[in-house]
Amino acid sequence: MKEQPINTSGKAVSQVSFEAGVDFLDDDEMIEAQIKCVAAVWWEDITAYSRVEIPDDFEVFRLSKITVGLVWKETDDYIVLVQDYDLTNRGRGYRHNDFHIIPKGTIKNMTVLGEVKF
Repeated sequence: MKEQPINTSGKAVSQVSFEAGVDFLDDDEMIEAQIKCVAAVWWEDITAYSRVEIPDDFEVFRLSKITVGLVWKETDDYIVLVQDYDLTNRGRGYRHNDFHIIPKGTIKNMTVLGEVKF
């Protein structure tokens, strides 16, 4: 794996241009590489309270979310978005850390932002 130093020169990361040609994999690793879409998903989550009784002043609160990640799997019922994938330990039985399984019935909008090869 090639190490690529990140030099932001004190700027916020969003102010630093990203060089798309940066290669994080060696040539032999690229043969086994996968291609996944990166998507932003707007969805409505449940709101749950752990109270024995609903108080009289209870106010209904809807929880809308946006989640961005790799579209790892999609079925008729749900999509799986992965936010954290470990390239160093790829192929050793360890892959992703953080992921969301989102039922399609809760999805309000999904926008594909691009593709990544890893």
